[in-house]
Amino acid sequence: MITAQGERLFTAQDASGLLSPGVVTSGARRRVWHEEHDPAAAVRLALTSARRSWVEAVAIAPTGTALARTGLALAFSKHLSTVRGRRSGEAACVTSPLPPTLPKPRLLRIPHLVTAAGPDGVWGDTVVWEVMTAERLGSWLDRGHPINLQKVEACVPQLIALRRAVREGTLPDTPASRVLRELLRTRYLSIRLVLQHQALFDSLLSTKETHP
Repeated sequence: MITAQGERLFTAQDASGLLSPGVVTSGARRRVWHEEHDPAAAVRLALTSARRSWVEAVAIAPTGTALARTGLALAFSKHLSTVRGRRSGEAACVTSPLPPTLPKPRLLRIPHLVTAAGPDGVWGDTVVWEVMTAERLGSWLDRGHPINLQKVEACVPQLIALRRAVREGTLPDTPASRVLRELLRTRYLSIRLVLQHQALFDSLLSTKETHP
């Protein structure tokens, strides 16, 4: 389901049953599972698999993680490629339900904020991580100046709480929240919005702004 602002809401059916820890790739006609228990090796395998022409989505399944969460990550990987308009020859997006171990310094991990329904039908917020290069991040954000991903990653719990406050209409009436409400007239509270307006979200997540 897509909201008026363009956000994809994921249902329990999107998180279809998977197998075991490793890397799963999905295409129009088949799904392939590669068993790999080393976290860094799993990321390397996922990035290699994502370059295959038939692959539409790639997700890493960390050991000990509920397989439904990996199913959500796989569905989100395909969603990302769809909304970005994946071009011919371009690699599929690589996602993970947990922060992935990055095997190379040039790689980054992005904590996407995702709304999904559990088996009981109750909607909630979670995080799906994406692995990408710094070059791809700059192109995706349409901006060139540095982004403090470490700071954003540390604030993920507060960002989840902020999404809940926006949904429930409990966001305090402050200058920063009024700016956010104006942005949300045409967009939703995604990690892309956060990274494009990092100063605004620094203010929103400060004690003064989040507690009346």
